[in-house]
Amino acid sequence: MPKRLFQPPRFLSALMLAGLGLAAAPAHAQLVLDGGMSVEIAHNAETGIKTKHVSGSFAGLVYKDFGLQFDISAGKHERFTSTQPAATLHLYHAPSEALAYGLFLSAEDRRPGNSYFYGGELAYGTETFGIEAFLAYRNDIAADTNGTRYGIDLHYRPGAGKWTIFGGGAVDEGDPLEQSYVYLGASYDIREGVSLGLTAGQNNEGDFIASALLTLQFGDGSPFTARDTMQLFPGHRSGMTVTPP
Repeated sequence: MPKRLFQPPRFLSALMLAGLGLAAAPAHAQLVLDGGMSVEIAHNAETGIKTKHVSGSFAGLVYKDFGLQFDISAGKHERFTSTQPAATLHLYHAPSEALAYGLFLSAEDRRPGNSYFYGGELAYGTETFGIEAFLAYRNDIAADTNGTRYGIDLHYRPGAGKWTIFGGGAVDEGDPLEQSYVYLGASYDIREGVSLGLTAGQNNEGDFIASALLTLQFGDGSPFTARDTMQLFPGHRSGMTVTPP
């Protein structure tokens, strides 16, 4: 019988350990919850298909400089009959306000197939500049295939203004998930903790993809961005099969 997403013991054990870590946080360490939520709509100019994606991240230190972050998301391409849910657990060390590094485990119901991603990550950010990079191994749950996923993101916030310029890219290697995506974008702070962004990018098939993104942040936000396929590779690819309307 094929394995099902979120049921394998390894992922459930990781979530249970995360809960125990939160519950066992020492009394002298005040647990402060940071994070954010985002809603993105992307449009592929080549296929004419829109993609909708919603995600949330929640993070906090649980023991001295060690913390946990949990991401959950769901996305859907138009004319597909099902969504693509994903969840990620991060364990990280934050020796300063500017630096965080750690490990993460993702479980994802993607098209085609379901996968685990085991990876390492690093994020450094100041008030004006930030960089984030990650590298992960992919294990397909119900198949013998595997591969790698890696990416980098940068952002720059000139002066004390409300604009942020950002860009980056991600790559998947290993059949059947061979793809890449690079992008540039900008966001504007509508008010504290609320921003609206626009991006333009291109995938390895040459498809031009534009997206609009609304982001809500609470506290200091999460140390790391989401790692799911629709977050990293927005927009339907021209080589993917769609369900007839």
